Parts: sequence; C-alpha cells; structure tokens
Amino acid sequence: MTVAAIRRDADLPAGFGDLRDEARREGYTHMDRLAAEWGSGTNRFDAAGEALMAARVGGELAGVGGITRDPIDAAALRMRRFYVRPRYRGQGIGRGLAAALLAQAGGAGSRIVLNAATETAVRFWEALGFVPDRCDGHSHSLRLSGG
Repeated sequence: MTVAAIRRDADLPAGFGDLRDEARREGYTHMDRLAAEWGSGTNRFDAAGEALMAARVGGELAGVGGITRDPIDAAALRMRRFYVRPRYRGQGIGRGLAAALLAQAGGAGSRIVLNAATETAVRFWEALGFVPDRCDGHSHSLRLSGG
C-alpha cells in the first residue's frame, strides 16, 4: 500500500469515480460532497495542517481520507471524508490513511475531532485512540501527545 497526499492544484485521483460509486451503493454521500467541494474549490484541504490523502494498492485507488481545520473549533483539526473500498477493508488501509494524516496534523497538544456516523466507524476510530466526546457536532476527539 502507498499513501500519498493529493496535490491541491490537481484533480481528484484516478479511480475516484469508481470509489465514489461504491460509496454511493453503500449509502454514503460524503464522497459526492468531497467531489463537489474539490471541484468548486471551496475545500482543497490547503490550510495549515490540512491534507487530503489517497491510498493505493497495486495501482488501484483503495481509499481516501482528509483532515481540515474544524469549522466549529478553530483550535482543532477534523478528520473527514474517509472512505475505504469494501474489498480493501481490514487490510490496514484506513489505519494507514489515519496515521499519515495524524502525522500531518502537528505536534503535542493538537486536538483532532471527527464525527463517526456508524458503529463500524466508532470501532475503527476508538481502536486508534479516539475517545467519545459529544460536543459541537463531533462524536470523538483525540489529543496528540509527544513531539
């Protein structure tokens, strides 16, 4: 698996349409929102600490995930627009994306928030150390430690 940042001045990665279609078939619309925001330029994951990353397995787009400034808490970053194709789940793709984005986030004391909308997402994020923290529309948070 390779994980790489998506250039802010580039198109969404090759294979994104197929990934988005799979997300739709599962009932998820956040990949549609990602495409719309990226296309309009309203969110290019280009503020300090932000990034959108793609994971590839054997050249195929296996998943995407991003981190942005939180629109509610300006001191926090927010994990968002995560999706891993069903055939790649359970292989560390989501964990690899999350680790790359957390490394991008910065140092000790950084607060990362997210909204886990499904029980599967709750289990995934909690396994990575996020704790329930229901406030300001978020379900979980993590405070980075170390340097």
